[in-house]
Amino acid sequence: MSTIIMSACWPMQGMSAAQKAVLISLADQANDDGYCWPSVKTITMRTCLSERAVQRAIRWLELAGILRSSERSGTSTVYQLTPAAYAPPPEMPPVPVAPRGVPVTPPPPPQWHPTPAPVAPKPSMNHQLNRKEPKDKRVAAPAFAVPDWINRTHWDAWHSCAKRKKATDAQKQMAVDKLDAWRREGVDHAAALESAAIAGWQGLFKPDAVPEAGRRSGSRQPANTHKHAGAAAAIFDGVWE
Repeated sequence: MSTIIMSACWPMQGMSAAQKAVLISLADQANDDGYCWPSVKTITMRTCLSERAVQRAIRWLELAGILRSSERSGTSTVYQLTPAAYAPPPEMPPVPVAPRGVPVTPPPPPQWHPTPAPVAPKPSMNHQLNRKEPKDKRVAAPAFAVPDWINRTHWDAWHSCAKRKKATDAQKQMAVDKLDAWRREGVDHAAALESAAIAGWQGLFKPDAVPEAGRRSGSRQPANTHKHAGAAAAIFDGVWE
């Protein structure tokens, strides 16, 4: 061991513990001229570092100018320590030594400030953007279709009565079917509808079957009277005479 080389290497700073351990191990084996030729395995055993950590430390020491290495054919590498030329590179800070078998985690990437968000539009524009489109109005059901052969005026007048205002389409269709059946039988269906509209009846009646309530109320009588209407009129005329 060369005390000159060792005394020059001990005070050196600006390196990691692994790099300093490899440097002291080489200095401990160097002669007065700074030459030594230990194997990487020997340095690993002396420093308790992994082979990869030893190799990284040797490369750093070479870049710092404190160590030179040369290969000898068929033998190990020859190292020469040059403490006077030590100049740690500013762009290569000491590398921390990771535990054996644990990979070194690279430093995180630089954090860039996000691009500022665009200026929000004016409140009036926000109001227009946030305004919801009106929903489609509910489509009204189609009105009940009255056949052409029915007098629409009499039909509307009949359904304006209090008893017929709430008639459903199904009930209206039943009334149309009844009038159609009478029309096919030759019954005066128009007179039946007109009588129902005038008297305000809820239902339809054949002209020869007018309800007693309708006759007592003084409503207009249908054109085709009951077959006993003439006899009844004669009897009443005789009574009143």
